[in-house]
Amino acid sequence: MEHKVSIIQKKLEIKRLIKAFENQANKFHKIEFHTYEYHQGQVIENRKFKQPNHLIMLWQFIGKLSGNNEINKFVSNVNDSNLKWGLRGAELTKYGVIEGNATNKFVRMAKRAGALFNEEEALKVNTRVVNKIRDEQLKKDPKSMPTIGANNNPLAIWLNYLLFHISKTYPFREHSTKIEPDVFSLSLVALEQLLQELTTEKTDKSTQDISKINFSVSVSFPGEKRDYVSNVVTILKGKLGKDKIFYDFDYQSQLAQPNIDTLLQKIYHKRSDLVVIFLCKEYNEKEWCGLEWRSIKDLIKSKQDKKLMLVRFDQAEIDGLFSIDGYIDALKFSENEVAEFIIERLEIINNNA
Repeated sequence: MEHKVSIIQKKLEIKRLIKAFENQANKFHKIEFHTYEYHQGQVIENRKFKQPNHLIMLWQFIGKLSGNNEINKFVSNVNDSNLKWGLRGAELTKYGVIEGNATNKFVRMAKRAGALFNEEEALKVNTRVVNKIRDEQLKKDPKSMPTIGANNNPLAIWLNYLLFHISKTYPFREHSTKIEPDVFSLSLVALEQLLQELTTEKTDKSTQDISKINFSVSVSFPGEKRDYVSNVVTILKGKLGKDKIFYDFDYQSQLAQPNIDTLLQKIYHKRSDLVVIFLCKEYNEKEWCGLEWRSIKDLIKSKQDKKLMLVRFDQAEIDGLFSIDGYIDALKFSENEVAEFIIERLEIINNNA
């Protein structure tokens, strides 16, 4: 449950950061992000940076450690180095420089964004580029011990993530020394993508035969409301356990089959204790929602109203519903509160069974 709640908290922080970065991006600050790679023994270019500026070490490839002498030298360098700028004697070091009038503001915001990643996630982000160098070294000398150094400062983590985002979105642009677009706009796009990945990621694969499961709760919703619904489902999973909630992303492999319409109708109509329908304008427009709604309308017709819970995002007209039909207002109640309402209804259903 703790891990699931942390995902919800992360989503909320991402949404707050999206608003903050969008606000700054709309101001079109004069701010630049440059990267520099320094090879051991290389003559450092005498470049004057704009004020204010902030320089930070992003990552290092220390080199290979294949003998006692190299290991001892490495230990000595660790003890003698100012680790803020990286380890002395590293074969390759990559630095990032932010410069321009909004540098200090961006640094503060970027540190918050970098703090989104846990230790394992940060390690993956930080070592992405260096791993390529390590793999090349291992091909040349399988017995060597190529060593990687990554900066765990949240600012470095976020800048490395931006470079990772660019490599996926704009191939080859990550190799430029000047990174574009500006860091506020780039961060905004990267955060929106990160939120989408968190919202749509499949966190609870099920290997149970879906045709044999009797669900406590099934949810019906349009894709536009997946973010809200996925948070509700995450909370419910922590309380009810696995294979108690029918949520499409948890059964993707089994839903990829012919005649899925028949299977879905059976789930909503016959094999769910409670069906929660998240209604909005888009619900009327979706083909699959329409299919699910046929089963739901039949439950209404057969006076099985207690098996249904309506959650509304707006007052769009829904075929078969009237203004007197009760519902929960999703604009008024949080995902956590809606999940609690669902648990309460389930308890009533179970007590009357």
